[in-house]
Amino acid sequence: MPLQAVKDEIFLATSPHVRRFAEGIIAAAFGRPILDVACGSGRNALFLAQLGATVICIDKELSPFHANLQRRREFVTPLSKRLLPRKVDLIEDRWPFERGSVGGIINIHFFLPALLPHFANSLAPGGHLLLETVSGHGDNYLELPRQGELKAALVDAFDVASYIERTVGPSGHNAVAVKVLAKRKAYHHLSS
Repeated sequence: MPLQAVKDEIFLATSPHVRRFAEGIIAAAFGRPILDVACGSGRNALFLAQLGATVICIDKELSPFHANLQRRREFVTPLSKRLLPRKVDLIEDRWPFERGSVGGIINIHFFLPALLPHFANSLAPGGHLLLETVSGHGDNYLELPRQGELKAALVDAFDVASYIERTVGPSGHNAVAVKVLAKRKAYHHLSS
């Protein structure tokens, strides 16, 4: 496959939310690695690495990630030193990243509220969190936050730059699909 075709394929596979904010996330990271939480096939990590970021790709199952890289090996080989896969079960394992150790976090289509305090702790001040929940198709509205819940969970540790909620699921359930970009505040701004 020609190089430009691979680049186009990666661009199209990347979440539009990631494409929109990628350059700002990388700039705010100041050379620190960016976490791709629940990276799946690495579609977003590849795009960030192509732009020059070092990306720690975490997921409980890395075979889709490795298969995607293998399929594009001619293009990916020069990027491989910037793609750092790490097997982590985000539900069962202890969070492995220390305070201020990452410059950005992207979390696309995997929402686990228990991770938010870990994100706040691991993200360096000024770094960006880009989070997009699943869209709310079928019964997945059951795993989504209620209206305003995610924003309220972020305000102590983050300045919210962009926040879009869309009501999903049956009437009266009050579930929302969310896309958010937030900037980590300095640690001394925290009350706890």
